Amino acid sequence: MAVYHRLYRLLGSWNSWSSKYQRRVLHQESYNENSNSFTTRSRKVFYLKDIINTYPNLYNKITREDLSSTDWQTIRESILQYPPVTAITIDSTIMDLCLQEFHVDKAMEYFQFLKEHNYPLNIAIIGKYLRLFALKSDRLTDADKQEIIATYNALLKKHPYLDSITAEQCIIGLCLTDEWEKSEEIIKILKFTSMPGTTVYSAIASAAFLHDKPDVGWDAMRRILLRKLTPQEIAYTSYLRYCERSKELFDNRLEKMFTFWADNGEKTYNYILNTYAQAAKNHSWSAAPTYISKGGKCSKCSMQLSDLSFNQNIFQDLVNAFMKKVIVGSNIYYKSHPKELEKFIEFIARTKPYDVVIDGLNVTYAMTKGVAKPNTLVDVVKYFVKRKQKVLVLTRKHQKKLSVLEYIQKYAFVFWTNNLSSDDPYILYATLASGEKAIFVSSDLMRQHKYLLGDNRLQWEFKKWQCSHQYFVRSSGNQFKIISPFNFMPHAQKNSNSWHIPYLSDTSTNAETYEFPDKWYCFHKMHNKNKKDQY
Repeated sequence: MAVYHRLYRLLGSWNSWSSKYQRRVLHQESYNENSNSFTTRSRKVFYLKDIINTYPNLYNKITREDLSSTDWQTIRESILQYPPVTAITIDSTIMDLCLQEFHVDKAMEYFQFLKEHNYPLNIAIIGKYLRLFALKSDRLTDADKQEIIATYNALLKKHPYLDSITAEQCIIGLCLTDEWEKSEEIIKILKFTSMPGTTVYSAIASAAFLHDKPDVGWDAMRRILLRKLTPQEIAYTSYLRYCERSKELFDNRLEKMFTFWADNGEKTYNYILNTYAQAAKNHSWSAAPTYISKGGKCSKCSMQLSDLSFNQNIFQDLVNAFMKKVIVGSNIYYKSHPKELEKFIEFIARTKPYDVVIDGLNVTYAMTKGVAKPNTLVDVVKYFVKRKQKVLVLTRKHQKKLSVLEYIQKYAFVFWTNNLSSDDPYILYATLASGEKAIFVSSDLMRQHKYLLGDNRLQWEFKKWQCSHQYFVRSSGNQFKIISPFNFMPHAQKNSNSWHIPYLSDTSTNAETYEFPDKWYCFHKMHNKNKKDQY
């Protein structure tokens, strides 16, 4: 059961099948796979749980018995009598019922029943069927793979232009086969209407690693991070299988993943890192959870983690490179008007230096996801003003109407950007231009700007500067708390012959990935002579 729960986590939006309330919304015309829901003009909401309670015998039949075509037909006709269910939604509903207790084979069996008896198969049902194969990926047969390809080809022949949801499902299915590279063709179509996310690129990365195309896999992994998302487990486990194919290359390949985590400030989940640790132990590594002291010392190997200090010359190199490659050489004009940027640079030159630069929009939403709390921004400004700090708030023009801005404008400098402008380069520019001691407040990890620096050394220095100068705002009950910068690099890193890698508990939320890590693994390559350094 735990394995299926983990697979559901991989499939993103399909998690709602295992959620407590199993909410569904019916739609007479189109299916929204992202929320597992249909919507109707009446917007009637009901729960799969209600259907199970209404038809307990039928549900038990679905989950407990071998079913004939006659049985499936009876089940279908009976559930159609439940008023919210319609001829359009019935088949998706039955497939969802099969999956309440993870009976993937039953859901597939029902699809085959529909196909063999010439029931009309809408595009949503076909897409859902293709996605089901990911739930049995470890036991796919050659016949299954041929079925995926045949279903995809038939779908494409009938529907040459796929909607974004169906396109994603086709990619997930194809990436389980030897024809996974066809997914690139689908992505080209997908990009016309939406941006592929972590589910798509994780599937591609997984397929690429399994088919010995690591360059394609790494490209997909980087695309995930550029969208400020996190690779899914399937990408990591497939890469580990790629590592284990070569005893001679295992160490280099393993360390390439560690370097990927280090370069991008990624923290993965405990169950993933534990899988890597078990594999590493089979190749003469010691690997175990460890404690890192406040001073940055590992309790396992006694190594000191990298500190965050750098001299004035390095800081100036970073400032110059940022101005040249991020402000001048990047595509900032795509999201900001040139005149606005010029006005901002003149504003900073006239009013700097600042002690604190605050991402106003980001802080407004810091306490509650998706819900603005302007008073949080006021509280954060007060926090720094009381400490005699000179504060700059960068925020969007649409926030001018907020009543709390009267206080902010009285005690802090404010610069308004257009509502469609990209704030991040402005925040970084203002902070860097204010000197080595200036800090900024934002929850954004600024990855794309680090990449624009190009040079690996400068990227590393930028990361050190960011970790030592960025403050976060987090909720603490009904109050807020300021998360201070770190004393040592809070990312995966190599210290002598040891790798120190932070990880998240398996119950962590995405928001927690911004917190200072308190859970670490220590990986150490053992010497073959006596292996005394094992722990």
